[in-house]
Amino acid sequence: MRRIVGAGLAIVVIVAAVPLAACGGGGGGGGDVDISGSIKNQEGGPTAAVEKVEQTIDVSDNAFAPETVTIKAGTKVIWKWTGTNPHSIQLSGTTSPEQTSGTYERTFDQRGSSFNYQCGVHKAAMTGKIVIE
Repeated sequence: MRRIVGAGLAIVVIVAAVPLAACGGGGGGGGDVDISGSIKNQEGGPTAAVEKVEQTIDVSDNAFAPETVTIKAGTKVIWKWTGTNPHSIQLSGTTSPEQTSGTYERTFDQRGSSFNYQCGVHKAAMTGKIVIE
């Protein structure tokens, strides 16, 4: 009986030691974790999701889409020209260049504020609103 208990104990010790041996070692080989401990994807870049800090608004032919956006403070808003008509962005006393393609950007940091804007060409016929949480 004593011999069976001793053999059983030896098996438990060996089974418990195998996973520990697999975790040890001095670097090299693994490659899935960098020095800071962030997980890497196969191309080597971090796989952790990054919170989006940009909001795109399409400037189409005579409309902003979406017309109203709600963003977090610190978000960059990018107006992207998608139509063929010339437009500009009038916002808080400033006007972007009049253009038919390209982008215009502005970062909003004023938490709890909202901003109405309009096209400098079409005025009140083409408006939008940005709400900052």
